[in-house]
Amino acid sequence: MSDQYHTQGLKIKAHRHLWMAYQPPAPFADQGGPPIIVAAEGTWMVDSQGKRYLDGVSALEACVAGHIRPELAEAAYRQMQQLEFLDVFRYASPPAIELAARLAEITPGTLSRVHFTPGGSEAVETAIKVAKQYHHLRGQAARWKVITREGAYHGCTYGAMAVDGNYFGTRVHLYDPLPSFGRVAPAPYHYRCPHCSGQPQCNLACADDLEQLILAEGPDSVAAVIMDPCATASAVSIPPPDYMPRVRQICNLYGVILIVDEIITGFGRTGRMFASQHWNLEADIMTLSKGLSSGYMPIGACVVREEVAQVFMDTPDGVLSHGQTYGGHPVACAVALANIDLIEREDLPGHAAEKGAYLLERLRSLSFHAAYGEVRGLGLLCGLELVHDQASRRPPDDPRLAGYRMRSICRDLGLITLTLHPGNVLFLAPPLTISYDEIDQMVGILDRALGVYQEQFM
Repeated sequence: MSDQYHTQGLKIKAHRHLWMAYQPPAPFADQGGPPIIVAAEGTWMVDSQGKRYLDGVSALEACVAGHIRPELAEAAYRQMQQLEFLDVFRYASPPAIELAARLAEITPGTLSRVHFTPGGSEAVETAIKVAKQYHHLRGQAARWKVITREGAYHGCTYGAMAVDGNYFGTRVHLYDPLPSFGRVAPAPYHYRCPHCSGQPQCNLACADDLEQLILAEGPDSVAAVIMDPCATASAVSIPPPDYMPRVRQICNLYGVILIVDEIITGFGRTGRMFASQHWNLEADIMTLSKGLSSGYMPIGACVVREEVAQVFMDTPDGVLSHGQTYGGHPVACAVALANIDLIEREDLPGHAAEKGAYLLERLRSLSFHAAYGEVRGLGLLCGLELVHDQASRRPPDDPRLAGYRMRSICRDLGLITLTLHPGNVLFLAPPLTISYDEIDQMVGILDRALGVYQEQFM
């Protein structure tokens, strides 16, 4: 059977039977089915017709350690030979215990109690429940609101959706009435911030807006603030130095739980093991996934500060009535432990810091393109904003369509990318093992892609 015939057969089966997330069926029907990835290695992926692609987003931001690391596969195999699964509600496995202790050791501050989940959305769901039950146990049951930021994405389960920031790619009204306990504050999006856009210095007015929102809603009704420290989904809006400390101060002032979502930014992505460490930020609750296992196994974690967890331990009815069948899966935990060992042994956070600075420098060399708006990032976490007119910085008339077109051009040229809120921000977050030569290849593809985009659509 030829590869072409086999690919055609797989595409037909996929089109008929595989229900893919966030993908309209029409384009796949026109193409005979979705693109099919059959192999990967390092920073590269290969489709069913043998075409190679630079993985510019670490396979949904997860694969920080690079593709096909034998030590991670071996960790899974060893654990499967010893204990493949167990009742995680009533029994503990050695890998889960060791991983919980390891996370308590490496996460910032006094984060010490770990609840494992099958993935990131579930970790956020857990964090929301913990925050609300914490206030309830302290006699403050009226605290039920959760504040998020404009353009934020924290997952697709009902609770996680309810605290998104009207994210362009997932906020739909088919599921209304949502349990909409989320309230939206601005992100530190300096390039287009209504307070300081065009000014050389941020005046932290966006952080002050958070305080005003808490006061407007009533501090006694606010349970938590949830933030990705780098506002990744919100166009990679890296905050100024004093922003996150100011958020921490505001949460302390009003007794609000601060949930720091490091599902994308954790495990070396930004040049530190956790992005929080850039600002000496201590979360009350931290959510983790993706880089926790480098995507080799599905796993997430909700890590809770000791002072918060102790309220549960000291209260007779402090049982966390929550859990998932595959939370703390022993094979996933074993792989995560091996992955953390690998990240530390190879100093992947250091790699991200050095190569991230190089990537930003190279991306900024593309500023001569008319569609180039701004590049921003931290470590190997970058966003390239497309504009309709560079002089006025006017965004495209249809940001989502602009981003889709640019992403498609990049894919045709051999680079896998994603787009971010509000749709015209191209996302780059390659594996932390990427080489300088591969960064040059990536920027070369983007150079060509911007040229094609401008010729065809501007």
